[in-house]
Amino acid sequence: MSINSAGFLLFLVLAASVYYLLPKERRWLALLAASVFFYLSYSPPAAVYLLFTVLFTYAAGRGLGALHRRERAELSAGTGDRSAVKKRGKRRRRLLLGGALTLNFATLALFKYLNAWLGTANRLLGPFGASRQFRPLELLLPLGISFYIFQTSGYLIDVYRGRAKPERNFLRYALFACWFPQMIQGPINRYDKLHPQLIQGNRFDPEKIKRGVQLMIWGVLKKAFLADPLAGAVSEIFDNFSQYSGATLLLGSALYCVQLYADFSGGTDLVRGASGLFGVEMADNFNRPYFARSIDEFWRRWHMSLGEWMKDYLFYPLALSGPMNRLGKRLRSRFGPQAGKLAAPCLSTVVVFLMVGLWQGPGFSNLAYGLWNGTLMSLAMIFAPVFTRVNQTLGLDGKNLPFRVFQSLRTCFLVVIGRYFSRASSLMQALRMLKRTAFRFGWTSLGAETFLSFGLTGLDWLRIGAAAVTLLVVELLLEKGVPLRERLDGKSWRAQFALLFGAVLLLVFFVYLNTDYTAIMYVYENV
Repeated sequence: MSINSAGFLLFLVLAASVYYLLPKERRWLALLAASVFFYLSYSPPAAVYLLFTVLFTYAAGRGLGALHRRERAELSAGTGDRSAVKKRGKRRRRLLLGGALTLNFATLALFKYLNAWLGTANRLLGPFGASRQFRPLELLLPLGISFYIFQTSGYLIDVYRGRAKPERNFLRYALFACWFPQMIQGPINRYDKLHPQLIQGNRFDPEKIKRGVQLMIWGVLKKAFLADPLAGAVSEIFDNFSQYSGATLLLGSALYCVQLYADFSGGTDLVRGASGLFGVEMADNFNRPYFARSIDEFWRRWHMSLGEWMKDYLFYPLALSGPMNRLGKRLRSRFGPQAGKLAAPCLSTVVVFLMVGLWQGPGFSNLAYGLWNGTLMSLAMIFAPVFTRVNQTLGLDGKNLPFRVFQSLRTCFLVVIGRYFSRASSLMQALRMLKRTAFRFGWTSLGAETFLSFGLTGLDWLRIGAAAVTLLVVELLLEKGVPLRERLDGKSWRAQFALLFGAVLLLVFFVYLNTDYTAIMYVYENV
């Protein structure tokens, strides 16, 4: 069941109707039934893998809770040394958590990366005359596997840290793990924020439903009018990069940035709006990232739920670990306090973004993408004092509008270069495209005939341009703090109805009743 289809809309209407007709204490069962039905409609075999993850993470969470209770009981009994009891309890919990996380991420690695690794092994062994090649396995990549693996892993870590109590009811925990709106695009929700909303039984709130519908419409419009039309042009450029000039390749990467943002943020808007129909607010994932003035800020605005997960569950544990602390002390003694201070955050940042690259998919190009971002952020930390002195000397600060525009454009350029790696089919292709961009640029190649060679008509480009300008204006107003939704709510019901009716007409005639339009799978639908 595609979330852009009319069938999905009918499914939402039926599910929401059943939800609000049930007694408040039973409404969570309707959410669970809807989630199970939705997942089974995609692939019954994939549901088996999801069930496996839910079962063992539920059991691991209960086990961690039991170990916490056992430690408290031993401390209350006062029969042994308190520090020894705490140390023993922490070791037991750490072993259980480590085993559960290993199994969780091993499952993810099996489905996402095993065949890619086998292919790499074949290429590496080929020059040595290896006669036997590894055959790829016929594995079905479960829908939303990365999202529910990360979400359930975060739950286990929170239980281990004592920040969350393990859910005793298996069905309620299953609802948290497989809440259907999050399965396509995320976001990666936190247990303490999502779980209570799912089980409490939300009252019927017309305002929340209206906001959910608005968000869904906005998401589908971004997907249908920007992401999907641009997908073909981007594929044409990247698949035939040797036929185009460096300027065209740079344009292709920039178009991919627009496509990816409209696709990912549009899908997130759609599923967050769908969740809002049931009174359940999921984490936001985007905060106008292309207005960021540094790579660090860009990643605080882009896929925010993944960034926060990496920060809380990987970056801080790694940066504050014993080995990092010892490394910092050695560097401090040899190269001074600044080197010792920056070692842990810089190295941890590189590791985190290598994991972000790996999250996007197998292949050295994704690892290079992570390395690109991690290195840029680490260099920014290292040279921050130099940049600060230069800016002070030139009299530049955050209030200088031309300087802020320059910073945003510089950040966008670095993001566009990074996308060569994440969009290319291989690391070698990305490097060849970068080489062509650097040495065979050719501004004059960007004529009207070039744009028409991407498989789109002039009318198509006019629609894309109008959609892009609309999105830019909306995001610019929001960035300036203009409360667009509140202003819309303050308009007369006639004005609100006219705007909603116009948006619905666009969807009906250009999406749902348009036989020439075929929704393309979301970029991160199976990651």
